[in-house]
Amino acid sequence: MSAPTTNGHRAHEPVTWSTSLDPVEPVTTPESPLDLVEPTSADQVEALAREVEEARGLVELQDDPALQEALSRRERQLERRVTEQIRRARRKERRRTALAEVAGTRRDRQESRWVERARASKDRLLDPNRRLAATYRRYLGLSAIPPTLIAFGVVFMSATTHDGVVGVDGPWWGYVLEPMASLLLVVSLIIGFTAVQNNREIPRGLYILDAGLALASLFLVVVPWGLRYGFDLGSTFAHVLPSLLVVAAVVVQHLLHSVFRPIFAELYEELQPSRLSDQTSDTVVLYERTRRAIAADEIPLSAAGSPSREAIRKKFGVGKVRSQLAGDAYELVQRSIDPR
Repeated sequence: MSAPTTNGHRAHEPVTWSTSLDPVEPVTTPESPLDLVEPTSADQVEALAREVEEARGLVELQDDPALQEALSRRERQLERRVTEQIRRARRKERRRTALAEVAGTRRDRQESRWVERARASKDRLLDPNRRLAATYRRYLGLSAIPPTLIAFGVVFMSATTHDGVVGVDGPWWGYVLEPMASLLLVVSLIIGFTAVQNNREIPRGLYILDAGLALASLFLVVVPWGLRYGFDLGSTFAHVLPSLLVVAAVVVQHLLHSVFRPIFAELYEELQPSRLSDQTSDTVVLYERTRRAIAADEIPLSAAGSPSREAIRKKFGVGKVRSQLAGDAYELVQRSIDPR
């Protein structure tokens, strides 16, 4: 039975790579006088081989992980943005870390400076000599202020006293009246300073003397001026004020004496040796051994009750100096116990 035809022509069967291997007889149609030329078997094999080779290459490459891991252009741009953000954050973090290190170094340096100051202050407070030196410098500086104020007051008050006692055109000796009282006042303050400096009591009479000299200075300034020119309120207050400042300077100086004197007394006491020296300790021990040896009749006594230094030296194997000190200590103790 012949194959179905279309419009009088035989329908062509579909050709695949499997059916193309079957031998096909040449077909001639009445419409085409030329024979259809089919490809040779070698060309088909070569084409099929290329197709297989391409298929194998495709299979080999389509399973490659690089196809899955490869980034698209958009993904590469996103990854770059993320990387830039990370680098920016790291730069900020490095900057913050560096600034924190600089601030920490600055704080450590300041802290070490304050620690050194505190340590120096502690050493100064614990060392009586350094504490005494610092306290004395402070006392010396403060004690120089009242006499300086008194000196400036004397310059003003001497002119006022001169004008009040002998008049504006009076002789020169009018300028000497007020400084005599003020200079005695300065001498009194120096005496009090020396007493405190050497840990001595300030005599009570010195306070009375300072009060009398201050009142005398005030009297010389105010009274002659008032008697000559009148006691009006403005001028009287102007001339009384310097005298009151001088009195205040005297009071401040005595306050300094009263504050610093017990401090100096305590510091002087701390500087005194409070423990026995090595030589004194050795003498005390050797005295006790000598006393026990004398009680055991191992060291003879003289008619005056003094132990033999030579016997002490031979008994304990010590030098002449140590045996002499032990004998002197024994005699001193015996005389203290029995002064007869």
